[in-house]
Amino acid sequence: MDFSKSQLQRDELVAKREGLKINTIQGDMTKPFPFENETFDIIFNPVSNVYIEDLENMYKEASRVLKKGGLLMVGFMNPWIYMYDADIVWDKPDEELLLKFSLPFNSKELEEEGKITINPEYGYEFSHTLETQIRGQLKNGLAMIDFYESCDKRHRLSRYGNDYIATLCIKL
Repeated sequence: MDFSKSQLQRDELVAKREGLKINTIQGDMTKPFPFENETFDIIFNPVSNVYIEDLENMYKEASRVLKKGGLLMVGFMNPWIYMYDADIVWDKPDEELLLKFSLPFNSKELEEEGKITINPEYGYEFSHTLETQIRGQLKNGLAMIDFYESCDKRHRLSRYGNDYIATLCIKL
């Protein structure tokens, strides 16, 4: 399930290339998921929660459609990376990094305030507190069984700390 038709097309191309059979569904994580209760053994959410402002529905619906004993793996950005201007981080490697934004980061609000301009091709991004990320899973009947941090070596922020986090939870 993905909101983007072009992402679903890419998923289908990769599946075909790898000899896998998949079903793709265009859907919105902020709405009820188009699946019956207890349908899936595993759900993988690879960092897509940065594109939704409120995580409550996503975690509630993920838990609803997981079978008992099913796994939810969620990857997300470490919130601290949003404190820096992404244009400087990615496109201006010689420019000094300065703290610019407070957390949680909300690009929609910042654009409305005239502080940033969002390219519609990339959409709005939202950081979420670690409490919102992790508690959102726990309060919806999921128990964390693993935790992982990693770095994206393509940008210079990774020199200062881990920029990605992943959790693995099981539905009780």
